[in-house]
Amino acid sequence: MARLMSRRGFLMTGAALGGTALVAAVGGVGYLATVDVDGLDGFLDGDRAVLNAFLTIHDDGRVVINVPRAEMGQGIHTGLAMVVAEELELPFDDRIRVEFPTEAHPAYSTWFNVFQVRPEEASGPVVWAGRRVLGLLGFISTGASSSTMSLWHPMRVAGASARQMLIDAGAARLGVPASALVTRDGFVRHEASGRSLSYGELAAAAATLPPPADPVLKQRADWRLIGTRQQRVDLPAKVRGEPVYGMDVVLPDMLHAAIRHAPVFGARVSRIRNEADIRAEAGVLDVVIINERQVAIVAGSWWQAEQAAWQLDVAWAATADDATSSADLSRRIHAALDVAQPYEILDAGDAATIIDANAQSLVEATYEAPFVAHACMEPVNATVIVRDDGSAEAWVPSQGPVNIRVGVGTGAGWAGVEVASVISHVTMSGGAFGRRSDLDVVAQTAFLAARHRGRPVKLIWSREEDISRGLFRSHAAARLRMALGPDGLPLAYDAVVATQSVIQSVASRNLPFNPGPDGDRLAVEGLDKLHYALPARRVRSQDVASHMPIGLWRSNGYSFNTFFTESFIDECALAAGKDPIAYRRALLRERPRHLAVLDRVAELAGWGNAMAPGRGRGVAIEECYRSVVAQIAEVTVADDGEVRVDRIFCAIDAGLVINPDQVIAQIQGGALFGATSALMSEITVQSGAVVETNFHDFPIQRLANAPEVIVSIVESNEPPCGVGEPGVVPAAAAIANAIFAATGRRLRSLPLAVTETIGERRTRTVLAD
Repeated sequence: MARLMSRRGFLMTGAALGGTALVAAVGGVGYLATVDVDGLDGFLDGDRAVLNAFLTIHDDGRVVINVPRAEMGQGIHTGLAMVVAEELELPFDDRIRVEFPTEAHPAYSTWFNVFQVRPEEASGPVVWAGRRVLGLLGFISTGASSSTMSLWHPMRVAGASARQMLIDAGAARLGVPASALVTRDGFVRHEASGRSLSYGELAAAAATLPPPADPVLKQRADWRLIGTRQQRVDLPAKVRGEPVYGMDVVLPDMLHAAIRHAPVFGARVSRIRNEADIRAEAGVLDVVIINERQVAIVAGSWWQAEQAAWQLDVAWAATADDATSSADLSRRIHAALDVAQPYEILDAGDAATIIDANAQSLVEATYEAPFVAHACMEPVNATVIVRDDGSAEAWVPSQGPVNIRVGVGTGAGWAGVEVASVISHVTMSGGAFGRRSDLDVVAQTAFLAARHRGRPVKLIWSREEDISRGLFRSHAAARLRMALGPDGLPLAYDAVVATQSVIQSVASRNLPFNPGPDGDRLAVEGLDKLHYALPARRVRSQDVASHMPIGLWRSNGYSFNTFFTESFIDECALAAGKDPIAYRRALLRERPRHLAVLDRVAELAGWGNAMAPGRGRGVAIEECYRSVVAQIAEVTVADDGEVRVDRIFCAIDAGLVINPDQVIAQIQGGALFGATSALMSEITVQSGAVVETNFHDFPIQRLANAPEVIVSIVESNEPPCGVGEPGVVPAAAAIANAIFAATGRRLRSLPLAVTETIGERRTRTVLAD
């Protein structure tokens, strides 16, 4: 892996902070102009011909495609490798290997997430300067369903550039004009003479040539790979059990660590009452307080460390939240809906005045969603070694090397050690969902490694620590109001949501600056309903701080706001005496893309066909991550309240689809994730502490009662859109609307049900009271 220089600060929201940004500011435009944000120059490295930042060809014909985003099961290493192979005219077979490069090449920067501008559409001085500053800072991260959107065009260009360089090298070798050559299946061919040269034979010469100024991309009609079903490149190795996840890392002379966090977030360690006894336990090498807030035990094996951790008797300092309960938090968040002046996100058409003038036709409802955990199958973990020369190396299932570098520097700094350089290894992740974007476990491990210089230390949080002491999606409440006209269609829409700012919470733990809670776009996404024909609308938000640490979570604000809004649209349809699909069609009359998706899912599910008593269908639609996704859930509710989701039908316009199998898998998984959250997931608080600790009281969807998920992809002229999170977004509302259709009960709070244990192995899900 490439060596990465540590930096004291990094950039996420466009503010230029840290030493590198200062250099950029002082150097000005001239300095920034030297930053290579395209990465198309080649060079030779032994038997490797590096044609550009995304592509290396060995002299034996092996091809390495660099995909600078973490593979967390979403299939991006396959889809983005297909893009390069398409432009390169390379068969998609076992000669291709995909790697995650952790060197901080500016071409790998995740600037799309900051500016929300596609690379093929990027223009203007702010984006020009911002992508160069972010490139200098090595800001590489994976999330927000953005990997394909942000990289498909740069990687197409990289493949096309390399193809032209190989053609130019072939022309020189064969003594013919480049225009007389074609590429096919890994060869440069001169069809007039029948001669051909493999890419392996030409790669070294090609790597020394200048890249074309404007590489010619293949026409869509000539594509042979993009849009076809291809086996994922990581599957064969997974079948053989070869991939290394973070918990699999084994290094010579390695130490192991377990950790305990305060039951109440924010509490500090007063003292360890039985420290001497713990130090005497078998295998224990160190007992240490980290940053005044956690206690870690280092031992010869993880089991020794964890067993000792179970015996810890820690005196925690009192906090202002020691008596806080879920009921208290719920009261606070509902009270926040009544503040005099929430932060105004959008006000178009004087919605308040129209609503006041149409009180007789007003539909109003209040909804609530709880805190939820990520519950990744692999608990958070990290392995770090800090050497005497100040260098460090880390192996982490992370969503980005920037988190590793900053985390190592932060944690080592707690121990008084300045790290000069970091080599980052991003391992496979057993689920992420935003949880692996934080620095916490990396910093903790680096602190321990700095205390045991020269020996790698692996820290694994137990399942109990991971669920009850980790990060959470915020709870939220919303009050929605809609004034309806004589035809039942909306005249004005007013929405206010109260929730805890995720951006402020994440920044407080990970950044050297804090943007504050107001205007947090993640708090209101899914609330504005811009795709619906609403003559007037107002959207406001109110931050409600708590002691609970909030983190990025799969689909963030969409996960609760779409439940609120799409449940509410069904309530408006009922008040208007309209069918839910027909009502949405009227609201989408100016949105052909959305109508196509809605019509497809209605056809797929057989909407309108009669259902037996106790069964119902519900629909929800959302535009998110530039995709349009709609779901119809079918449920069965027994007389005793037991609810089962039988099927979820999903239609999605995800723009140009590179690998249909990848899209279908992501939407299926997202729908199941969303169904789990809707029916089962809730983090509760008692005496300031989280109650849930493991899968017995924070259950997840099991195969035995998982619904069938049927996915249909709607053809589109849009460029690729996000698919990692859209499958989650409509699920809760579709299920809630289906329950209403089956029972006449309108459930406005998540989770919609409670999970009961029957015997030792079976559970059942019963509607919430």
